[in-house]
Amino acid sequence: MKNIITIVLILLSILIFSDNVIVIVTDGMSLDALSIHRKLISGGFPETQFDRFTDFALCETTADNTYITDSAAAATALFTGYKTKNGVLGMDNTAEYKIKDGKKIENISEYCKAGGFLCGIVTNTRVTHATPAGTYAHIKSRDSEYDIAVQLAEKDIDLIMGGGTKQFSKDVRYDKRDLFKEMEKKSYTVAKDKKGLKKININKKFFGIFTPSTMNYEYDRDTLNEPSLSEMGEYAVKYLDAKAKKEGKEFFLMIESGRIDHAAHYHMTKEYAFELFELERLVGKIIDYAETTKTTVIMVSDHATGNPSFIGTKTTDGFSSTESVFSTHKFVYPDKESLDLLLGEFVIEWIDVSKYGGESEDPSYKGDHSGSDVPFFLYSKSYNLNKNIFMNTDIYTLIKRQLGRSE
Repeated sequence: MKNIITIVLILLSILIFSDNVIVIVTDGMSLDALSIHRKLISGGFPETQFDRFTDFALCETTADNTYITDSAAAATALFTGYKTKNGVLGMDNTAEYKIKDGKKIENISEYCKAGGFLCGIVTNTRVTHATPAGTYAHIKSRDSEYDIAVQLAEKDIDLIMGGGTKQFSKDVRYDKRDLFKEMEKKSYTVAKDKKGLKKININKKFFGIFTPSTMNYEYDRDTLNEPSLSEMGEYAVKYLDAKAKKEGKEFFLMIESGRIDHAAHYHMTKEYAFELFELERLVGKIIDYAETTKTTVIMVSDHATGNPSFIGTKTTDGFSSTESVFSTHKFVYPDKESLDLLLGEFVIEWIDVSKYGGESEDPSYKGDHSGSDVPFFLYSKSYNLNKNIFMNTDIYTLIKRQLGRSE
């Protein structure tokens, strides 16, 4: 009798405390990026969608073998709870990048399948790139994206969205496998442009892949054919919400804002600014959903890149000019023309960290990852952060706790 009562209590606790979990990975976004974003909006201290999170802390980012992580080791930490070496995905620290396999570690997509949760991944990089691959792949080299694509095709992830068609195309692949056909046979709807987001069919899994390689920066995006990050995120939530309600399940969704990192690497100031604007649009839509549902939202950077900082080009702060621009143009986020005017008042200085372990030979051209702590935001109605500094591996523990199957 006691055993029956225990089982009933466990089941009740899962029903009461389990949430959907949405993790937004802001690849390469540093604390300075948030300051830059606020100043580009109004030059002062405006409220942003980021202020709707209920908790804030810092997250450390070290890899197993270095203070400065790459996205593969960082994604492994976030989505398996274990630290590994740079370049390695989903294997323990006995693995050596490109040289030696390690022990495979259960990742979040496998955890979801075992626990009966739906799972989705969204990125504006390639779906086989390091951060999204950290949710499903086991491989000694993040560079082996054609092999990573096979692993993804062989998984049963409910929703996949991003760029990188060439990794799945028989015309490009070395083994001539047509992974698109293989996924269609596994009951995936395959969408290759924005039109594919007009309908939701929860009776099939969804594979939206929109560009040959990494998706375009928001600044350069073809708005008619290529979905934005916030549009993909909105579609993913609607799809998973409908499917979860039909099947009586919770869902996990990872959304990567990956082009922040790329813009920071190459000191592309306007592209960097637009990625932050688009991230805020995404956050607004996700928090809107979370406020009316049992959903936990985590937003965390895997590492900082470039360490951008605002410096003035004039002896005055430039805010009066900035305010003039906004009162004239009447926008929430600046368009390209207005951004040019704003950036005339400021310079974003990109700090070289190559001397601390990065690879840049020309710091005026290329920035690198840093070992600094990064922002960690939480929105939850059922949990509050109990400390101010977290390990990146702690994120995985929190994900499992909120899904309701924490060991």
